[in-house]
Amino acid sequence: MGAVSTVVPMVAAGSAQVIGSQVAMRQAGGTGASKEDNADQCDQLLRVPPGVEEVRKTKDGLIESRQWKISENSGGTAWMFVRTKEAPKDGWQPKPGIAKLLFNPPLYQMLEPAKPEYLAYAPADVVNVSDSEQFDSMTGAFGSGVGTFKWHGRPYSYVLVKELPCFKPAPEK
Repeated sequence: MGAVSTVVPMVAAGSAQVIGSQVAMRQAGGTGASKEDNADQCDQLLRVPPGVEEVRKTKDGLIESRQWKISENSGGTAWMFVRTKEAPKDGWQPKPGIAKLLFNPPLYQMLEPAKPEYLAYAPADVVNVSDSEQFDSMTGAFGSGVGTFKWHGRPYSYVLVKELPCFKPAPEK
């Protein structure tokens, strides 16, 4: 997917669905699996990671994101954000087309200004082993999905968490 593209509020999803999703996130603590408590889920995450974006809503109401990947280096395993050539040093880029992804519940309504969260996503309609492994990896490490969106005509499940699971983020340079 490269990077999640853009968000604008969708009127179709009811506020009860958004509130229900927010309650589910709070009950889960908004965090994913820890390496100490969930070694199997973390191993699965390392083998077949789902898509992961850090998303935030600016005080002006724009959605920005940056992509995260798991990396192995001499310091061990860590999450690292992926910066494109056009992106600023911190990797954050506006995503003006996110409304076209039809998030349900709307991502825009789930984000609070200046409070970034991590969005993990995997195919919701499993058509091969890789899809199944990605979905299992997402739900095992990040928790069960809070909603869906469509990308290139395919439905994806997504979940939002406040912290990346299993591995620490690498220090930003």
